[in-house]
Amino acid sequence: MGTVSAASEPRDTMNKITSRIDAITGIPLAYRHEYLPAPKSCKIEITANCNYKCRFCVRTLREQDGEMDRALYSRLIRELRTAGVEELGLFYIGESFTLKWLPQAIKEAKDVGFPYVFLTTNGSASTPSRVRDCMEAGLDSLKFSLNFPDAKQLAEVAQVGEQYWQRAVNNLKAAFTVRQDGKFTCGLYASSIAFDGEQGQKMKALVEEIRPFVDEHYWLPLYGMSGASKAAGMKPGAGNPGRLDKMRDPLPCWAVFTEAHITVDGLLAACCFGSGIEGDLIMADLNKVSFTTGWNSEAYRALRKAHLNKNVTGTACESCVAG
Repeated sequence: MGTVSAASEPRDTMNKITSRIDAITGIPLAYRHEYLPAPKSCKIEITANCNYKCRFCVRTLREQDGEMDRALYSRLIRELRTAGVEELGLFYIGESFTLKWLPQAIKEAKDVGFPYVFLTTNGSASTPSRVRDCMEAGLDSLKFSLNFPDAKQLAEVAQVGEQYWQRAVNNLKAAFTVRQDGKFTCGLYASSIAFDGEQGQKMKALVEEIRPFVDEHYWLPLYGMSGASKAAGMKPGAGNPGRLDKMRDPLPCWAVFTEAHITVDGLLAACCFGSGIEGDLIMADLNKVSFTTGWNSEAYRALRKAHLNKNVTGTACESCVAG
């Protein structure tokens, strides 16, 4: 691969992925209300399929597969952009690199006018050719989620073959070369859960190995995934506090105020972990109403009021905030 150094392709502070994350999780004053302007960011689940079956993932509770209808996708991204959404994440719970028309989805989003289109991947299906196609389509950010320190643990938790672990690491490194060779401007990032003890030390070693191939790496705390972590025997903290170095209070939760989440079947969910498992997490059916209408639905406004009052007793958020 020759000399590899992310520092050879510097990215300014405002474009750092951590700066973008903090801007969303911080809940600006303009978004601390029941009735809100369009969110700056939205994640849309173009596929619910995933090649992993992680025991801690909310997907194990939802048991939903399939792809988003392309006509629905086309309609929604135009409504989102018209409303003022600037950052579009083409993922949610599923693994988007398993979707054949992912590059076309990226290109359409860029053609519609989104300034920033981003992806998170487990890395196993993001082969160099697929990454190249996505970067050519205009992808602005690609983040690898690396949460397993070795192949054995990945196989046990994600219920896949051990070869998937090295495949993901290799694909991350290859993405750097794809970017260099193609002179693409797509940001490359990685995140990992900050475990303690021996597992934490192993994760740090892995991070040091991949760090030269990404623009930034950041750590995440272990959080709830709507009960899936608890079901897997883990002990997550309360709420969704954001990244480890800039953790937020569980109430009010930023997910209800500054980022929209659309499921594969077109439901607008209040939480990036809930994904519509519990009916009271669904704020609107975007097959029946526009995004703008759904974003300020009666259900959404009531839930935001509870968060602003820092009392979510009796709501779908109660168990998550309790930790």
